[in-house]
Amino acid sequence: MERNRLTSACRAALLAVGATVALGAVPSSALAVGETLNVWQTPGSGSSGLTAQPNVTLGSAARGTINVEVDDSKVTQTISGGFGASFTDSSAYLLARLKTSNPSAYSTLMNKIFATSAADGVGFQFWRVPMTSSDFTAATRHWTSRDSSGSAFALTSQDTGRIIPMIRDALAINPNLKIVASPWSAPGWMKSNGSMICNTGGVNSTLNAANYQDWADYFASWIRAYESNGIPIWAVTPQNEPGYCPTDYPGMSWTPAAEGSWVANYLRPTLTRAGLSKQILGFDHNWEFFANPLALLNANASSFDGTAWHCYDNPSDPAAMTKIHNLFPTKSIFETECSSDTGPTDIIRYGTADMALKSVQNWAEGAITWNIALDPSAGPTLGGCRSCVGLITIDPSTSAVTLRNSYFQLGQISKFVPVGSRHIGSTVDAHGIVTAAFKDPSGQEVLVAHNTNTTSTAFTVSWNGRGSFSYTLGSRATATFRGTIPAATSLPATPANGRIFKFVSRTSGKPFGVSGASTANGARIVQWLDNSDYDQQWRLVDIGSGYYNLINRNSGLGLDNGSSTADGGKMQQWAVTGSGNVYQQWSITAATSGYYRIVNRGSGKSLDLTDGRLEEDTQIQQWATFTGEPNQEWQLVPTS
Repeated sequence: MERNRLTSACRAALLAVGATVALGAVPSSALAVGETLNVWQTPGSGSSGLTAQPNVTLGSAARGTINVEVDDSKVTQTISGGFGASFTDSSAYLLARLKTSNPSAYSTLMNKIFATSAADGVGFQFWRVPMTSSDFTAATRHWTSRDSSGSAFALTSQDTGRIIPMIRDALAINPNLKIVASPWSAPGWMKSNGSMICNTGGVNSTLNAANYQDWADYFASWIRAYESNGIPIWAVTPQNEPGYCPTDYPGMSWTPAAEGSWVANYLRPTLTRAGLSKQILGFDHNWEFFANPLALLNANASSFDGTAWHCYDNPSDPAAMTKIHNLFPTKSIFETECSSDTGPTDIIRYGTADMALKSVQNWAEGAITWNIALDPSAGPTLGGCRSCVGLITIDPSTSAVTLRNSYFQLGQISKFVPVGSRHIGSTVDAHGIVTAAFKDPSGQEVLVAHNTNTTSTAFTVSWNGRGSFSYTLGSRATATFRGTIPAATSLPATPANGRIFKFVSRTSGKPFGVSGASTANGARIVQWLDNSDYDQQWRLVDIGSGYYNLINRNSGLGLDNGSSTADGGKMQQWAVTGSGNVYQQWSITAATSGYYRIVNRGSGKSLDLTDGRLEEDTQIQQWATFTGEPNQEWQLVPTS
């Protein structure tokens, strides 16, 4: 069910606004009126972008119909990885061909990809490299660096002839690349089916237990070989997509229990003995398979530094990363593969900018797309995806280079958000305007906004409560705003009379509000992506004896459990007379650090996210209290 969709008349009125300054009123001591923001924009299609736009100037703080709020008092993760793509063999093959046929074009392209200071460089810094053949190889057969039992480890011609030289050229431009290495399959002789192809004869292949140490040794040998060639490896994942077993390209199945045990007993000790202090990121698969990383970390958390995630399968929700973060807050999170384009496809729910921004909003410390470059036929490839696209198209027959729209879309983030930037608060999805905000190491603040709508959309940005501006962004376009803004005032996040909060689920990272922004009695209370609308905000009214009415800021009606005393009773809003009845009265008590439990006075049951679901429009219910249950824990996010 869609909620809070604007009428066409409202949208038409908004489109006339343009990039004008919004007016309003806040105390003069809090204003940043006159502060100027630089703006760059990439349209939703075409092979150009990152074009400087006229500056915008903050006016007095105000709200519009669609609102984006930036708040630097809310600081979360550091961007430790950055943003980038993948050094596949297919990409290396095309770049090597270009280097030979047109060295000048190759040099220009490499500087565009990797330079951080050049005017037209996007500064891609976070990279992934396959440790074995993947589906994207220019070879005629799939390969590893130890193809037969008893053979010595030796890098292949793919490694030494094109992948390593390409990465060396990249490091000469930016020596601070962060490189994650991932295998697609162990050599066939180590596996249950004797083949690098995962599924042969209808059976999924696994690593032979007798070869557990051999495979750990392969990791150590591969890392040492790359580093001896001047390629520093920052992190490894134990297996690309361990829950998917392809029939026409390399793969290897791991259960979470087997992967965790192998890492704990073989990979981690082997790397330690070899003096290789590398991050180990578990999982490396789709957002939808939340149960797998949960099982992995529940059993072997100490063996992993974090988790890696992919964007595939249309129903996937990046909120799965928030769910894991809130259970394992010391473990880093990274998005490590997405072969996305400007807009969503049948297997990919998110376009490039949308994917990267929502990954950051769900605790990712960096985001990587798949192939940096492919040819006009989306190859070369040896099995696997026939329609995946790279960020760049290189035609080996003509040496023509085309920077795809997705290259610029990701560059809208990477160019302005270097490693070391901090993620600060901003509205996640304001009616299709998806955002993330940052404070860079120099102290400047950056807002990246992407319009996922099919029409141009106008919105108002309030920055740190100090001032605002309005802007119109075309369909699928992305804009980056950067400037120096006075800090936001930090508001108290503890319950007290008169304070207004968003109640954000520990499980999903999403607040609850009123379905459809309804003002009617009986309207459902559902979770939704943060959109800065008033129906997601609740004013506390202290009625004494430790209880509050929770009054919706939009409707003026109270949170109500429908007079239910049963588990599963669904939440609604209803008019409150005086202090209301006991089914409209709630205690708010501290639970897990930073979270609260909200308990109904009439039923004695806790406010609960139904079945721990991540989807929008999930109705909030009540359930018997379970200590430590994330579905019953809520963060109080203050709003002015």
